[in-house]
Amino acid sequence: MIAKVILNITHSDEYTDYLFMTAGLTNRHIIPMVNPGNDRIKAVKDANTLVMRCYSSRKELTPGDTPVSSNLNTNSIRVLSRFYLNDDDTINTANAEIVRQTIQEMVMNQLMAYDNLCEVYRHHFPVLWNKRQMIYDDPKLFFARSSRYGYGFGLEYIPIGAMLKAIEEDPKRFRISLGGGCRCREKPLLIDYRRDFGENWTLYTWCPACHSRREIKVADFQRYWDCDKSVEDTIRYYDKGQGFSTLNLFDVIDAVSSA
Repeated sequence: MIAKVILNITHSDEYTDYLFMTAGLTNRHIIPMVNPGNDRIKAVKDANTLVMRCYSSRKELTPGDTPVSSNLNTNSIRVLSRFYLNDDDTINTANAEIVRQTIQEMVMNQLMAYDNLCEVYRHHFPVLWNKRQMIYDDPKLFFARSSRYGYGFGLEYIPIGAMLKAIEEDPKRFRISLGGGCRCREKPLLIDYRRDFGENWTLYTWCPACHSRREIKVADFQRYWDCDKSVEDTIRYYDKGQGFSTLNLFDVIDAVSSA
């Protein structure tokens, strides 16, 4: 799971440093640092941090060159500064803004990748559940996109509030016991279910009483039809044509965690 990205910026020129530094200016999950050194990185890094090396090149642009490129194997971003910075230090501000936005998109692609969002959702489900009333009361939080696709619902993602409401209001479908799980009085919550291939599934549960988590693979999960139907009905009930909010899953987690 990636919850934070450190931009490890190799100093080149002040303007290029500025473009890297402002790529995540308003996002607390993006931390830019110029020539930080290992000690500074270790001070803010944890197990869910991705460190991306950011550097520039004065290479002459040739046909087919991309001003900004990323290498996921080395976790690096390269900028060709001649795209916006001339030899006389004049700046093409339009091209510079293209570079800045591209850097931001590349970093956000790491945070907002589908598999990563799934892990973030499951990891932070307890805080979402415990603050669900706050989410229900605020349409911006309720209609933020979760990590779950709306299969057959005509939606890109299922709203976070609708997912929580379905789990809360339909315990017959979203309370389930898995082998080797806890022995609490109420069954754990089914917080996620994923089709792996064919009829094989992975089920994820969390118990609000003892906080135990389970992840188990099953050969078949026929209940998913009922679970999907329950979520669909919940969406239809609360959807007044307002559409999704501009907040993402990280925004909602930040909001409820600090409340």
